[in-house]
Amino acid sequence: MRTNWLVPLPLKKKKGLFLSAPRRDLMPLVPHDSPSPLQRNKQPAKQMSGTSAASPRPSKQPPHAPRRLAPSLSTPLVSLALLLLAAAAVFLYSQTAARSYESRGEARPLSSPTVETIYGSRAIWELPAAAPARAVLFVAHGCRCRPENFWPPSPRCPGCVGLPEDVAITGLALRRRFAVLAVASAGECWSLGKEVNGAKRVIRSWAAKNGLEGLPVAALGASSGGYFVSRLAAKMSLAAVVIMIAEGAFGGAAGAPAAAYPPTMFIHMPKDRRRVALLERNSKMLTQNGVEVKELESLELPLTPTLLSERIPGVDRELSEKIWKVFGDEGFVDEKGYMKDDGRATPWKDALVKRGLWKEVSPWADHIQEELNLAYGYHEMTSLHADEMFDWIEKHLT
Repeated sequence: MRTNWLVPLPLKKKKGLFLSAPRRDLMPLVPHDSPSPLQRNKQPAKQMSGTSAASPRPSKQPPHAPRRLAPSLSTPLVSLALLLLAAAAVFLYSQTAARSYESRGEARPLSSPTVETIYGSRAIWELPAAAPARAVLFVAHGCRCRPENFWPPSPRCPGCVGLPEDVAITGLALRRRFAVLAVASAGECWSLGKEVNGAKRVIRSWAAKNGLEGLPVAALGASSGGYFVSRLAAKMSLAAVVIMIAEGAFGGAAGAPAAAYPPTMFIHMPKDRRRVALLERNSKMLTQNGVEVKELESLELPLTPTLLSERIPGVDRELSEKIWKVFGDEGFVDEKGYMKDDGRATPWKDALVKRGLWKEVSPWADHIQEELNLAYGYHEMTSLHADEMFDWIEKHLT
């Protein structure tokens, strides 16, 4: 049964707001989100407990999935076989992704990232291929996520995951001639102390090394990353900051930002009513302090037969339609195709195992999970407003 505060329509955009009459008692609250991540082998963060932005759960086998014995890695032949299998998987991903883009009449995104360690932080970055970069986009992931989510697997980054919403943002940034830099947090989530200064150092060192000094820098962060970039914006000169599915964290005696705080965009999902209230308070506070604020809302989407094949390179139409049918048969969607529950709380993996589809679906489980969370419209990385977001950023580059 749908709650009366939802709007069962596809995308709706909310124009930029210049809010007034703010209150001054606006100290940010400690982020509190329900965990929903693609996991990463890192130490738990003590400082902050935000949720993942790109928040599919780890692709664990469902309880009823057939288990396989793990091969021994003690012999050179087995190790070589595993390397060959990994290379084949990267090749298969790139080929199926290319066919998916071509079927939609879109240009295949270029992917030539560099993976390196900068001042002890794992970083992945890429420069636009077509022309010199006009600006820099720093990207901060959510809790238990990682920079590898923002690029598809490739020979230059075989460990990359390529989650669809994340990759769509990276691809559009590169096409718009942004040099893109993503850095891994030290723990599961970002902290708001030393890591902020550390990221500032990484950005400046990387820019100098790659001939990008003097270019304007914009920052985008989702969930825990949103809190992080809101603090980063107070520590270094940014052309614009985009805070996604987070209300931001602002220091000072009354939650006030730094004297020269950059234009700020909030992209959020109204189903998260608690966060909406916090976001509105911070929006008013920023406006009162002379900061330009814009807000975009991302609403739920109906699950159509081709939604997954349209949004996930590598998932073909036939598989998308099979999954859609299972969702209807299992009652996971209502009569209009909207998800009844959060994708994280829907037992869709068990349902696909029961129908004998898990082997075909499992390579894309994390990608599908992200799109189901997006369709439900609650706390997920989203590229649905990417064009409008970059249009707004570009206005502030000069």
